[in-house]
Amino acid sequence: MRFGRIAGVFVAVVLGLVAMAPAASAVPDGTVLDQWRWQSWATGGYLDHNPADGVHTRAENRGPHQWWEVTRYSDGTLRFMNVATKMCLDNSEHGVRGFGCNDGPWQRWRTGSWGTTYELVSMWNNHCLDNSHEGVRTMGCNGLAYQRWR
Repeated sequence: MRFGRIAGVFVAVVLGLVAMAPAASAVPDGTVLDQWRWQSWATGGYLDHNPADGVHTRAENRGPHQWWEVTRYSDGTLRFMNVATKMCLDNSEHGVRGFGCNDGPWQRWRTGSWGTTYELVSMWNNHCLDNSHEGVRTMGCNGLAYQRWR
C-alpha cells in the first residue's frame, strides 16, 4: 500500500514537471522559398553582390553573386541572402549593402506587383530598391522603370 502511494506521488510529480516543461520549439519564422535573380527593368542588369563592389547591377553572368536565396516570413515579408557571399540585402542608414543576416527590418522586404515587374520595398524606410546612374539605393516609391525588377 505504501509503495502504491509513493508511486502515485512520483507519477504526479513527473507529470507536473512534464506539464511545466516548455513546449518543443516551434519551427523558426522563415521558410526558404527558392533562389531568385532580380533583373533591373531600366538597365537590364542583374542585382549582384560581391565584397569588392558591394551591391550593384551587372550584366547577366549566371554566377552565384547574382542569385539570392529568398526566405519568407509569416508577416509576408521576404529576406534576400546572396548565394555567393551569404550576406543579406540590407537597407539602413548606411545605404543598400550586403550585411550579415540578422532578420531585422533593414533586411526585410515586401514586393509590389506591376504586372510582369515588381518593386522591392524596404520595411525599414518604406522606400523602393532603385537602380539608376546613382547605383543601387532606395528612394521613395514612384513606379518608374528604375524601381521595377523582374
